[in-house]
Amino acid sequence: MKNSIDIKMFKPFGSTISEQTLPDNLVKDFLADLKMIRALPPEERQRYSFAHKLVGSVESEYMVTPAVFAKHKSVLDTCIAEYCQTIYPDFKVKRIVINSAWFVVQKINQFNSIHQHTNHTAFEQNHPQISCVGYLQIPKMIPLECAKAHHDISGAIEFFEGSENYFTFSSWRRDPQPKTYLIFPSHLAHFVSPFNSDNPDAERISFSANACVEFTKANGKEN
Repeated sequence: MKNSIDIKMFKPFGSTISEQTLPDNLVKDFLADLKMIRALPPEERQRYSFAHKLVGSVESEYMVTPAVFAKHKSVLDTCIAEYCQTIYPDFKVKRIVINSAWFVVQKINQFNSIHQHTNHTAFEQNHPQISCVGYLQIPKMIPLECAKAHHDISGAIEFFEGSENYFTFSSWRRDPQPKTYLIFPSHLAHFVSPFNSDNPDAERISFSANACVEFTKANGKEN
């Protein structure tokens, strides 16, 4: 599961966020998968809908098909393992279970309200610890008509944790770039801003996933 991964780690507050780069073939296959789903008749397309489990005020949210997901799972596993080993160098990743993966299609003026990828009232075996977002297609975006010139956050993702104080930050914003892959703890609250574009059909396309990770101590004892 070891490949050469260029990983950047950011710790703007308590939680750590990693930034990695997705391979071209994954981006190509995922976009083709989404295109196939969207071309299906409505009753068949509905089988892939994931919107009923999500909060986004967006165009559509569909599950990644199992075959396409399985083809690229080893790449995602490697990225998640690198993130985990960087934070916990004394432990080894024993197993990664990605229990959900879905596409998000966002159009002009749409947004994803602040949310987490956890359900603190559920006691499920595969309760996610890790979440991620990968950018597949980013249109040329322009500021919203109401945006201030010094604070253009069009289409950006922003993470929130804790409270703001002297020398302490509570938010961290990242502008989306094609092929960028962000990994973060599933409890970390985040928000996706709306965007505008000269192209009325512009679409900001990403995918998200949740994962559970099992560790083994370096000395062989189970964690």
